[in-house]
Amino acid sequence: MLNVIYALFFRELKTRFGRNRHLGYIWVVGEPMSVVLTITAIVTIIRQYHNQVMPEGISIFMFLVSGIVPYFMFRTIVTQLMGGIAGNLGLFSYKPVKPIHVFIARTLLEFCIYFTIFVSVLFVVGWFFRIDVIPRHILEVLFCIFLLMCAGFCLGLCFAIVWHFFEPLRTLLNYFSIIFYWTSGIIFPTWLMPQSLLDIFYFNPLLHIMELLRYNFFDYYPLQDEYSFIYPICCLAIVLFIGLFFYYYNRQALTAARRL
Repeated sequence: MLNVIYALFFRELKTRFGRNRHLGYIWVVGEPMSVVLTITAIVTIIRQYHNQVMPEGISIFMFLVSGIVPYFMFRTIVTQLMGGIAGNLGLFSYKPVKPIHVFIARTLLEFCIYFTIFVSVLFVVGWFFRIDVIPRHILEVLFCIFLLMCAGFCLGLCFAIVWHFFEPLRTLLNYFSIIFYWTSGIIFPTWLMPQSLLDIFYFNPLLHIMELLRYNFFDYYPLQDEYSFIYPICCLAIVLFIGLFFYYYNRQALTAARRL
C-alpha cells in the first residue's frame, strides 16, 4: 500500500499544475496571497479611522496569512478528493490501486504544497520585513494544521462518494467552501462578530481549530469563547467513520466505473 501511495503521490505531483507548470505554481501561491494582500490593504485603510480593528501586537497581514493559507489547504484537499475517482479511473484497472490510495496521496500532496507555501511566506516576511513570525507554541500550531489536513480528508472522502453517486447534489457541494469560509473566522476576527452569530458558529469545528491555531500563534490573542481540541477531533472522528463506512460498502461500485 505504501508503494502505491508513494507512486500516486509523485504521479499527482506531475499532473497537479497542468501542462503549463509555471502558471500553475504562480496560481497556487498567488491565489491565497492575493486575498491576503487585498484584505490587508482594505483593513489598513479602515484602521486609520478605527484603531480597534486589531489588538496591539497582532499584524493584520499575519492574522490573514495564519488563517487563509491553512484554510486554502483544507479547501483544496476537499476539492481534489471530490475529483479523485473520475481523474484516476484508468488506474483502478490495476488491482493494487484503490480509490482510498488516491485520496491519501492527494491529501498528502496538498498538505506538502500548502505547508511549504506557509513556511516560505513566514520566512520571507520575517527575513525581509522584520515581522515576528515565530509561533508562540509551534507544536500546537502544527497540530492545528494537521487537524485541518485531517478535516479536508474526512470531508473530502464523504463528498467524493456523494459526488460520484448523486449527481444532483454536485452543485450544492460546490458551495461548501463559502459556508466554511464565512463561519470559521478566516477573514473576520471573532471579537468583531456579534455574540448571536458566534453562538451559531461555535458548532463549526473549523472555528475551534482556527481560533486555537491563532491563539497558539500570537501572543495575547483574545479568545472570545472556550475552544477545545476535543470537539473538532470528535467531529472529525464521526465524519471519518461515516466516510469510511460508505466507502467500504461502495468500494466495488466506485472502481466498477472503469469497466463501463
